[in-house]
Amino acid sequence: MRRLRIAATIVAIGIAFPVLAFAETIFVAVEDKDYTPYYVWIDGQPKGPCVEIAAGAIRHMGAEVEFVRMPWTRVLKFVKTQRVDAGLCGTKTDEREDFSHYPDEPLLNYDATLFVRMDSGLTISDPEALTGKTFALVKGYSYGGIDDGLERAGMTRVEATGRESMIKLLTLGRVETVLDTTLPFLADARRLGIEDQVRPLLPSLAETPGYLFFSRKPGHEALSNRFSEALTEFKTTPKYLAIKQRYGL
Repeated sequence: MRRLRIAATIVAIGIAFPVLAFAETIFVAVEDKDYTPYYVWIDGQPKGPCVEIAAGAIRHMGAEVEFVRMPWTRVLKFVKTQRVDAGLCGTKTDEREDFSHYPDEPLLNYDATLFVRMDSGLTISDPEALTGKTFALVKGYSYGGIDDGLERAGMTRVEATGRESMIKLLTLGRVETVLDTTLPFLADARRLGIEDQVRPLLPSLAETPGYLFFSRKPGHEALSNRFSEALTEFKTTPKYLAIKQRYGL
């Protein structure tokens, strides 16, 4: 009799709370290196506005989220091969659109900026004035077509294996400029103790939207649309305002 009562209770809970029993979980791949302040890893967990905005919108649509840590090139590969549901905070490119669904609404915007050594003779960021120069960026990174535009303007791309190696290419004089986002670059420069050796070329080249970009698994175009609607709604809530205030966005 006791077993029958337990079984009946479980069935009743399943009927009363189907969302809890079968909550949708979205698996999101995140780069394993810090991209301060947009996402950083603390005690094995990702933190930062990209993470909190994505998680807030996913929960706003009634789902749960699990973040999976891996190198950026693998983030792209896992989205492309449909081994995860989405990748965190990527820009939109023609190549990525071939294997991804992009929501209409981005998580946030960040800048694309060229950096040089402090003693560089370069003074302006106009790509036309930089013809024949080199720029480094991390392999797999893209800035919404800004990097392709620099190549069309006559600059030469040099791909680095990671953020530290990209900065070393600049400080050692192997390249003349680096293409990156201001806040992550300056955070890395401070961490490496070389902030007095580098400077940005102003103005920034552009602002680029960062998205939660979804794989092309069956049904994920609809999932991307649902997320976009939830994100738009989430951005009207006090929770989103608190995230903006916390990170100074």
